[in-house]
Amino acid sequence: MAPPRRDPNPNHLLLVAVLLLLVPATVAAAATYSDHCHGLPSAPDLAGGGEGGADPTSLRLSLQLNTGYFSGGGGARLFGPDLSIPPRSFSFLPSSVVRTTDASLLHVSATLTVSGGRRRRPPNDGRHLLVEYDGQAHRFRPRLPRFAGRRGSVTFGLEGYYSSASGELCMVGTGSGRAADGTAVNLLSAVLRVRYPGRANLTRPFVTGSLESTDSPSFFEPVSLVTYAEEGYAYAESASCPPPPTGRLDALQVFEGSKFSCAHLSSLFKATFRLDYTNGSSESTASSLGLHQRFMFINRMRCADDGAVRAYVVFANQTDVSAYYFMLGEKAMVVEGFWDEKRSRLCLKGCHVVNSGPSRADLAVGECGIGMSFWFPAVWSLQERSFAAGLVWNTSLKSGEGIAASSNTIAPYFRGSLSGLKYNYTKVDEAKKYYEKYGLNKKRKGKFPDSNSYRDLTFRFFLQKGGGSGYASPVTIGSMLYDGNSLVDSDRSYHIMTETNHRLLNVSYDIHYVGNWSLETFRRQHISAEGVYDAKTGSLCMIACRVVNISLDCEILVTAQFSPLDTKVAQHVKGTIRSLRKKTDPLFFEPLDIASYGLYIDKVDESIWRMDLESTMALISMTLSCLFIAVQLFHVKKVPEALPAMSIAMLVVLSLGYMIPLVLNFEALFKNSNKQTFPLSGGGWLEVNEVIVRIITMVTFLMQLRLLQLACSARSMDVSKDQSWAAEKKVLWICLPLYIIGAVAAWVVHMQFNNNRRMLRKVARLPQVNRHAFWEDLVSYGGLILDGFLLPQVILNACLGSKVKALSPGFYIGSTMIRALPHVYDVFRAKHFVPSLRPFYRYANPRDDLFSLAWDIAIPCGAILLLVLLFLQQRFGGAFFICSKNRKASEYEMVSTVSS
Repeated sequence: MAPPRRDPNPNHLLLVAVLLLLVPATVAAAATYSDHCHGLPSAPDLAGGGEGGADPTSLRLSLQLNTGYFSGGGGARLFGPDLSIPPRSFSFLPSSVVRTTDASLLHVSATLTVSGGRRRRPPNDGRHLLVEYDGQAHRFRPRLPRFAGRRGSVTFGLEGYYSSASGELCMVGTGSGRAADGTAVNLLSAVLRVRYPGRANLTRPFVTGSLESTDSPSFFEPVSLVTYAEEGYAYAESASCPPPPTGRLDALQVFEGSKFSCAHLSSLFKATFRLDYTNGSSESTASSLGLHQRFMFINRMRCADDGAVRAYVVFANQTDVSAYYFMLGEKAMVVEGFWDEKRSRLCLKGCHVVNSGPSRADLAVGECGIGMSFWFPAVWSLQERSFAAGLVWNTSLKSGEGIAASSNTIAPYFRGSLSGLKYNYTKVDEAKKYYEKYGLNKKRKGKFPDSNSYRDLTFRFFLQKGGGSGYASPVTIGSMLYDGNSLVDSDRSYHIMTETNHRLLNVSYDIHYVGNWSLETFRRQHISAEGVYDAKTGSLCMIACRVVNISLDCEILVTAQFSPLDTKVAQHVKGTIRSLRKKTDPLFFEPLDIASYGLYIDKVDESIWRMDLESTMALISMTLSCLFIAVQLFHVKKVPEALPAMSIAMLVVLSLGYMIPLVLNFEALFKNSNKQTFPLSGGGWLEVNEVIVRIITMVTFLMQLRLLQLACSARSMDVSKDQSWAAEKKVLWICLPLYIIGAVAAWVVHMQFNNNRRMLRKVARLPQVNRHAFWEDLVSYGGLILDGFLLPQVILNACLGSKVKALSPGFYIGSTMIRALPHVYDVFRAKHFVPSLRPFYRYANPRDDLFSLAWDIAIPCGAILLLVLLFLQQRFGGAFFICSKNRKASEYEMVSTVSS
């Protein structure tokens, strides 16, 4: 008898199925590579990845391409437009590199990410204007670049081989991503071919390649790739370059006391360099080099440990060239040279980069004979404040003239010492003449900012006519160098302390702003100024320079007066920028009045302390409110007849007073991503206190609802409920018209205020103030109703003639004090704290109540008057103050049916 047949193991069947699927897939992948990479055959991997060979990490880095540029791809649907900001870019990151049985072949697995650009959205009117009209602000503002759509991006997983003999890499794989039009793209088959220059040098500095679709039909057109070589560069045997033809200034020792660092040197050249063509002799140099662009960028920089340096330099007329992406620009050069440690300068020689094919990515090196030199000037002045300076010249010209380049950016790129930097004041004597001419030396009361409070000498301002705003920051105060936020060289602080004994301090400023320099222009302006500052009168007087096209205008006077440090007004700087030229001069402009609103540093500290105090007061106030309601709940339990005698209208007003803040700030309980947190001097956080206050407010609101529910239930079961409800209706007939009349008055005031502000803004350009809607004024008016929360109870007692102690003294006295104290505090705050342009209040907020000197007197007096009336009513009867012959002879007796 044959043995019974066993069923096959399902696990074995699954394993066999997987193997059957993997074998064809592997064969297909190999076939795909062999079909598209004919000139680069494959080879088996060495066992163990080739131990004893080169470091796998160094192999990956030698093939890695962090960023590059690509063109092609077939229109803008997949990758967006070719000319875009940010530009088209790609990155090639090997994940594994394994040696094979062929010593010249490496088996490579990598990820290729190809990202397109965005197109700029054209202006609505079809014209490329520099300004646009802000309907809400009723003035013009700078038009910022707008970008439409997203960046199309596809990521490919690739596998293939690299030949160290030929420098060629060929890989195949598939990719997925999203096109620029938003549609998803999946499983795009492609072949990548890259040619590395082997030992790259000045004439062969680029890595080039192509990406082609292997789908049928092709999903995208061929893509050309190009980037600057990352590794494997061979510097010239004699790394030298000619000296600057026009000499150079003394330079700072940026590596003083430390070794040469490529990362540090590269960080110093990340800023934009402005090219100066104002020198007539530089025209021949610019013409011979084919340069006319305004800006220069060191787009890529690489170094060797011995100080050898190479770079890829881009020239453009726009400043939005990215330091991260590989840029083509309008013109480009490749340079190499060395860092001269003794003379502290970078000396380079280079060649032009030209286009060698139909694609923008087809780059090659053209004619050479270019000289470049960069240094960091050790002496600044009004007309020369370059942190980094340089020259570009043609080595074949006998004239030896060059094109000057300068960069004024210090932070955040500089991390060295500026102890050797000096400032040469050249316009101080001229500024002193105007200082006396305009009466800036007249004595003024108060203490003003000085060099010890240099942060107060930095200010933001707006133009009072024509619109616009800007920022003024000291460059030097005496011999102290300043970077806008702090002292650059703290070792000089002693010298500045001694300079405060002199009334006049030599100062220099950088002023940047966007606004109307004239009626025809609206653009970003930069002014360099130097002069004197009078620490006794808070007066600033400076001579300034600006660049107009290619001309330098140094006939500008800047005057400003700072308010005293203990001022109680928000405006702390008022000044003028005026031209010293005749009106017939083409460089003349009308005077520009400037004003600055803000707080001095000490006032900012006081403001933070005030916010901390107000946060604590708000927390204590809401906690006491909760306790006073608890006192009333114990009171009604002890005195049951008090419940029917309580005014329902009063309880509703109080309930709404707790509910409305919760509704308006409901998100504060659960999220704080849209709010700022401010560190306080006491170590707490306003946001934490705010959440606690909201939680206590919710608990208080629930307790208030409980009190309202008990009062309604007791009123409905009272034997005299008809008389009680009738009295309650009388309360409503009296209170509601009063509340409505007050709301109408608030609406009239709101409309009148908006009309006056609109008319004032037409006459004078005031800074933008956030508009508030009528409902915000209505909330403030609601605070007034809450201040008089006892009014319904006083009227109810008068109607009933009741002598019942409906409210506990702790409840109505404590609640009245809580409503009156914010007005007392507002008087104190107005006297001791300076209001900022956009104040932040945590207690006695004007949005929650009516605050002014008149209201701060009237409201507490009215609240105390109601408190006294209620006290007398509960002692002598509700209608004790009504003198009438028909006054009831007997008091109304309440009979409660509330069961304990």
